[in-house]
Amino acid sequence: MCFMAIKSDNEVISSDDESNLSYNELHSVFETLYDEYKKLSSEYSLLKKNHACLLIKKDILEKKACIVVDDCDKMNQREEENKALKEKVDNLNTILAKFTQGSKILKIILASKDVFSTTEI
Repeated sequence: MCFMAIKSDNEVISSDDESNLSYNELHSVFETLYDEYKKLSSEYSLLKKNHACLLIKKDILEKKACIVVDDCDKMNQREEENKALKEKVDNLNTILAKFTQGSKILKIILASKDVFSTTEI
């Protein structure tokens, strides 16, 4: 029977310096790590609260953006309606100008007809 040692990459190797630490040194290192943990934990809590506030602000801004987009669409529709109404007003002004001009011409014709009819008599 033969026994062989197999070397593993997952094997934990301890150095002599680490294994010879005294209880007081280990306790001191543990307290330092625990203090760091508490500090990081409070920072994490603060960051978590800030993240929640930022998510709320993001939702509010998205709602405002939707309102702005809707308002912009309404403005575009009103601009198109305004252009169409301006075209109608221009067309009506043209028709009114022609009517006014035709009315003046008719008055001139009727006046000249009265002048000719009175002179013939």
